[in-house]
Amino acid sequence: MSGDVAAHAARAAAEARPEFGAFFLARFLDLDISYDDEARTCTVVLPYAGHLCNPQGSVHGGVLATVMDVSMGHLCHRFLSTAVTVEMNLRFFRPLTGHGRCTAELLNAGRKLVHLQSRLTDDAGRLVAFAAGSWHRLDAKDPTPR
Repeated sequence: MSGDVAAHAARAAAEARPEFGAFFLARFLDLDISYDDEARTCTVVLPYAGHLCNPQGSVHGGVLATVMDVSMGHLCHRFLSTAVTVEMNLRFFRPLTGHGRCTAELLNAGRKLVHLQSRLTDDAGRLVAFAAGSWHRLDAKDPTPR
């Protein structure tokens, strides 16, 4: 990322749209989001940026959790329907000190709940973090009238 962080944030805010891949955080983090339609996966690349790091110089765990959440949400949207996170379990294995690559895949696509996983690797292909999540499909029909 070139320039200062405030200018970058202002640009991200100005370019943000309320749609997948174009919302503020995707713009601010400079996420590159792609899909493999045959494998039914979503890959999100997070470029390394110093302002995303903790005092130890590695990308903050909250940023990594966000990117993994984005990978699973975009996967649901692309192949099933829009969904929202119900829960996400995350394990960190090593610090990320360069670019990160996160790939999400479907584990079980139910009518209401979708179960997914996401694996985040570093530039050397080493596992940095693993997440498993459950998502509620917004197109699911609630059998109980309100």
